[in-house]
Amino acid sequence: MTGAPTAIAGGLVLAGWDAEPVPGTVLVAGDGTIDAVAYGPDARALAERAAEAVDASGAMVMPGLVNAHHHAYGNALRGTENDRPLEQWAPFTVAYGRHLDAETLRLAILLGAAEMLRGGVTAAIDHSPQVGLHETAFTAHRDSGLRVGYAPFFHDIHDHDFLGMALPAELRAFLEGPGFAAADFTEAMFRSLAEEAYSGDGRVAVLLGPNAPQRCSDVLLDLWVRLRDGLGLGVHTHLLETRAQRDGCRRVWPHGLVREMDRRGLLAPGLSVAHGVWLDPEERALLAERGVVVSHNPASNLMLGSGLAPLQGFRRAGVTVALGSDSANTGGAADLFEIMRLAMMLPRLGDGDWRGWLKPSEVLRMATEGGAAALGLAGRTGRIAPGWQADLAIVDVGGSAAVAAVPSVATLVQHGGPQHVRATMVGGSWAYRDGRILAFDEAAAIARFRDRIGAVMEAARRDVALVARNS
Repeated sequence: MTGAPTAIAGGLVLAGWDAEPVPGTVLVAGDGTIDAVAYGPDARALAERAAEAVDASGAMVMPGLVNAHHHAYGNALRGTENDRPLEQWAPFTVAYGRHLDAETLRLAILLGAAEMLRGGVTAAIDHSPQVGLHETAFTAHRDSGLRVGYAPFFHDIHDHDFLGMALPAELRAFLEGPGFAAADFTEAMFRSLAEEAYSGDGRVAVLLGPNAPQRCSDVLLDLWVRLRDGLGLGVHTHLLETRAQRDGCRRVWPHGLVREMDRRGLLAPGLSVAHGVWLDPEERALLAERGVVVSHNPASNLMLGSGLAPLQGFRRAGVTVALGSDSANTGGAADLFEIMRLAMMLPRLGDGDWRGWLKPSEVLRMATEGGAAALGLAGRTGRIAPGWQADLAIVDVGGSAAVAAVPSVATLVQHGGPQHVRATMVGGSWAYRDGRILAFDEAAAIARFRDRIGAVMEAARRDVALVARNS
């Protein structure tokens, strides 16, 4: 983007998780980065340098939030939740997901982006199983207004085989067809997507998206390393989400999956892992040593009964932690304010010493700079500082639902929500402002989605019934 400088003035500026909001002005350069930040008497002079001044009176200008684990296809499957744990929930999602066509996936991506932009989210990782529709997904993300790390799945080992689950023949046959994408297709897909991403404006990046290490054969694990190193791509994967996965991995690798990953050279900076609920202390320490980011998903861990992730253990080990909402049909709304509150409060149930409780500033760090690290954007987004990307949210702190005697990080985290977000800027461009999505026609996307989703659900009905009678 190249445009005129914009000043956001008259409000409070929260520079980052380790600051407190103070009156100031943010000057956004025409290239989409932050040119300058001024406070006190210097704030008015800075505003006068801009071609456009945006009034932020009664609001706080803060770094945009980052959703560091999301499955965008799930926006089409709201209402299909079935109150089962992950291993029993997954076949139902396969039954629905196989019937998502390109247009419905495109609309699901756009509507999920609208929800996040309205909630002050400026960036997200989409861990996507719809690899056959990768061009559609990439284009939709480019049109969404969000900053995105697009991470298409690859895997070639079924969960029921790895975990030794006894399935009825009818269900096994359903889950095992159609087959997985071959390694040569996977490699060609990532090379094509990487080339497209490199030729774009940089807002949509490509990440390798292995579904989970235990779901990948040696061939795919070797491909992981080759593409990571050869194309310079980051990696995003699931890791030890459930007790069943932990136990299954211990049977195959008595020394543990994480140590096996390290032996294979899979643990490296640029890797982010979702969940990590069942990591032991030594594994957590190893992730920290290797520079791996953990994306914590408290809402979906609760919905699926996967467990309480050892957030205090991550903290003690020095692991960089990000936050994610997971899929709309496992974690509910992509509301990072609510995710921050869950992340902050849930560990208190198991920690008797209140003096060690997580603070609001710590979970804000996870939702900003931690998420940026998961996206490979550490030092580029997640703070309001000169030279950083202008990925910003303007949050009302003067309305009746948000007013506080002294606006602070604590009041933002403990009381804020999407209903308080006035505007969201990504890379210097307004993507949401004054109640309207500006990146695309939201009303048209909603109308078209409503026209299509009934047919998708009807097409999936027979497969859903098959799964249900075998579950």
